[in-house]
Amino acid sequence: MADAAPLVLGIDVGQTAVKAVVHDGDLRPIAVGRSVSPVDRPAPHHAERSHDALWGAVRSAIAAALAQTERDRIAAVAISGHGDGLHLVDAAGRGVGPAITAMDGRAWREAEEIATDPGRSATILQVSGQAAGASSPGALLLWTARNHPDRIDAAHAMVFCKDAVRLRLTGEIVTDYSDATASFLDTGSADWSPAVLDAYGVGGLSDLLPPLQESAATAGGVGRAAAAQTGLPEGIPVLTGLHDVHASAIGMGSLLPGRLACVAGSFNTNGVATRRTDVDPRWQSRLSVTPDLRIAMSTSSTASPTLDWALRLLGAQDPVRRDRLFAEAAALPLDDDVPTVLPFFAGSPPGLDASGSLSGLRGWHGPAHLIRGVLEGIALMHHWHVSALAEAFAFEGPVALGGGIARSGYYAELVAQALGRPVRVSLEQEPGAFGAAALAAVHLGLYEDLGHAQAQARLGPEIEPCPDSAAYWERARERFASLAASLLPWWKERANDA
Repeated sequence: MADAAPLVLGIDVGQTAVKAVVHDGDLRPIAVGRSVSPVDRPAPHHAERSHDALWGAVRSAIAAALAQTERDRIAAVAISGHGDGLHLVDAAGRGVGPAITAMDGRAWREAEEIATDPGRSATILQVSGQAAGASSPGALLLWTARNHPDRIDAAHAMVFCKDAVRLRLTGEIVTDYSDATASFLDTGSADWSPAVLDAYGVGGLSDLLPPLQESAATAGGVGRAAAAQTGLPEGIPVLTGLHDVHASAIGMGSLLPGRLACVAGSFNTNGVATRRTDVDPRWQSRLSVTPDLRIAMSTSSTASPTLDWALRLLGAQDPVRRDRLFAEAAALPLDDDVPTVLPFFAGSPPGLDASGSLSGLRGWHGPAHLIRGVLEGIALMHHWHVSALAEAFAFEGPVALGGGIARSGYYAELVAQALGRPVRVSLEQEPGAFGAAALAAVHLGLYEDLGHAQAQARLGPEIEPCPDSAAYWERARERFASLAASLLPWWKERANDA
């Protein structure tokens, strides 16, 4: 395209990092700004940040990206952000209380209360498409009403992470279906559900629910104050945006019915795009960029939190030592006896009061054995989630694999073996930002539709599972499942004593 062609900005706001990426008309990244998204843990089970700190991280990332390009050519902005959590704002758009992230578990008692009530839990699952978890907006809103009623009184709206950021850019309060479906949405009617509000125990708080519109709709323009703070051109359109799993699916060319995408990042996320409406406690059936499309996604916080713990333990956090350790793990003989690791260091699948567990440790095990066990454990969690989805959905083509851990070719090979399916690794450094930018590019008419835009996403060659390893991985899957099942009574007893 010509040099004067418009540019688009995709912003991806994650649990621990913010990425602002300027893309050209071919959806190639030409400028990237990154900043740390601060996470405060003031009490057990808490993972939060101030709204101002969140905006500061986003503003810093945008400014860093714009410093590398012609900012006046940026013609549209779209944002993706982590889902779940709770973001309350007042009528002026200021944050009320902390911005609570999806890593938060303070509402575990509320989630347990709902889970043990068959009527309430069935309503939530059947109508909204997902079971109530400790980090779900409904459980957190109930926790807030019980513990900080002053925040409820001060709040004007409940929004999601990307909405809180877009609010600072435009002053407009609105959300999209892909985020709304995590809370009180009726996925059949694509509208807010009084029955789900009642099931969560917050039936009197419907006034907090924001207006709904599609992800690619315009939510407003960059305001004067936001333009001064970020360097963005005043008045350019900012789209509603979308949940980061859906954005990453676009960035991996996988937001198409039947396509399976797996991400090993802060969460172990596994989703298949579909138009089917099946529900199950093991996955979330979430509306996507339009109400007729869904992602059935099965997730747990069992990826990078576990690897980060192991690397800290081994003093191998810098890239050079980490890469050396991965190479040593890859060089171990296939049939070497490595520990079985259940990667529940920051969370676990629904229904498990689980903690991280290592079994089969021997005195002769070294750092390479531990890292291989950890990586196998994370890969086997992909298998756990994908197996649940496979009971209802058929997958087409190779699995698209993304996330920070997937940048390791060794880990990608482990995932192909664990799943027994061919894998293609995303070559987009920031697929979530790509997905947001793709919406902006379609909005500007640079692409006919989202299908054509996401076709620009780059994937590596297929990594095939090795038939010679099939017996080893069958045993590994059996050991993993057997260990988890045997520890269930111990975990339950420990949870009851807490």
